[in-house]
Amino acid sequence: MPKQKVDERYVVKQSLKVFRSKGYNHTSMQDIADACELQKGSLYHYFKSKEALMHAVIEYMHTYFTREAFKHAYDETLGNTQKLQILADICETQYFTSGSGCLFGNLALETAGTIPELSSMVKDFFTEWVNALQHIFSSKFDAATAQTMAQDSLAEIEGAVMMMRIFNDRNYLRRANARIVAKID
Repeated sequence: MPKQKVDERYVVKQSLKVFRSKGYNHTSMQDIADACELQKGSLYHYFKSKEALMHAVIEYMHTYFTREAFKHAYDETLGNTQKLQILADICETQYFTSGSGCLFGNLALETAGTIPELSSMVKDFFTEWVNALQHIFSSKFDAATAQTMAQDSLAEIEGAVMMMRIFNDRNYLRRANARIVAKID
């Protein structure tokens, strides 16, 4: 039996689960409707298209990471090792729990060059992550070195997530995070 009434946040959270498991291109509005226990037509009351829904999912996850993870990079009551460890722990929790890796990394590969607005939002997310890492590294290294270290660290994390998924081994991400944390010691 379809649900009678849900709110937009519920639709976004359920959609996140489906997009994580099936990817953007392989997810239909019917898949989302089924996950929300709604009639397909009811989804259009909340979002005019799959792209608009994905936009809301990206905003939801970006806000989550800003509020729960990236903010710690700028918390001057924490030590730099502690800041990096908190970022690593949150990253691992998100990526291990979802079972499908990084939503943003997956989406970047699926939409690069085909859906510019979504690609731009993914780029904004990764830029914020690089900025958070750069802020931490800049306490010990010059600006150019900190920038490069931040970019390389994020690339290492995303590569580790890919390997983690391919080999079904969480240690790829754990080791990558440990190497990144060790850079500040």
